[in-house]
Amino acid sequence: MKKKLMTLLCSALMALGFSTSAFAAELGFVDWNAVVANYPGIKEVAQEVVAEKTRLQAQFNEQAKVLATDKEKIELANKLNAQMAKFEQRKYDPINKKIRETILSVAQANKVDSVVNANVMIVGGKDLTKKVITALKVQ
Repeated sequence: MKKKLMTLLCSALMALGFSTSAFAAELGFVDWNAVVANYPGIKEVAQEVVAEKTRLQAQFNEQAKVLATDKEKIELANKLNAQMAKFEQRKYDPINKKIRETILSVAQANKVDSVVNANVMIVGGKDLTKKVITALKVQ
């Protein structure tokens, strides 16, 4: 009886070990900064953002000359900063969305269940950075 019980217990433990390894999730990582730096057209978008920032700075400098108080200057700066934030969001949100969609697609194609940013990965995982960059250039 003890032999049967031990055999059953060993079989159960082995089955449990096999089943947990079958459910182990593949983890991938992507160097987000490298992907963004290689995004098609990113240099032009960055130049547009810099140009808008320069334009708004010039606008602030011109309008601030006629403002009497620091409070008015701060209000103007806050207004222009909000405009700049909206401009950047309008420019970068579609890029971020496209990158995320591409990461998801590459992860699925490589049977990777979860993807993290490379700067949080210490050990292990599958580097998908080059594949994501290549996929973005093809699209």
